[in-house]
Amino acid sequence: MSKLIGKRKQAYLAGVVGQEPTVSPEVAARLTARLDEAIRSIRVTKTSLAALKPGQTIARPVAAAKPAGKPPVPFDPYAFNAILVFKRAGRDALVARLAQIGDIGQLRQLAEAQLIGLDADMRSGPVEIEDLREAVLRGVERLVADRRAAAS
Repeated sequence: MSKLIGKRKQAYLAGVVGQEPTVSPEVAARLTARLDEAIRSIRVTKTSLAALKPGQTIARPVAAAKPAGKPPVPFDPYAFNAILVFKRAGRDALVARLAQIGDIGQLRQLAEAQLIGLDADMRSGPVEIEDLREAVLRGVERLVADRRAAAS
């Protein structure tokens, strides 16, 4: 990790803002100036820093053609608290909430964000979605049981 301040911080911010293809150069300059005033220092990885050469902005990627219609809504792993649903409404309510999530990646993201422990074979690789839902449910049950045991 590298700590950036001053001109290096400003150059890094300009490079990051300059990556966004939908931002015009004028808006990018204003955003960079506002961010530079608001942020005292930045810690970045050496890989991110190496991608930015001094005095240059990172090349903008070519924008891909997007189909007409509504953009997809990003998944929010905090849309509901799995532990609270389990504790307040019970096992069946949590099963119903988990059934609404149809993507394996989103279930893994929910488990990681809410610190729900999954078995090693469920954390990566191909799995059946029902097995992953059951693993998330077991993880929530373990968390609640551990908390109750610690409280007594």
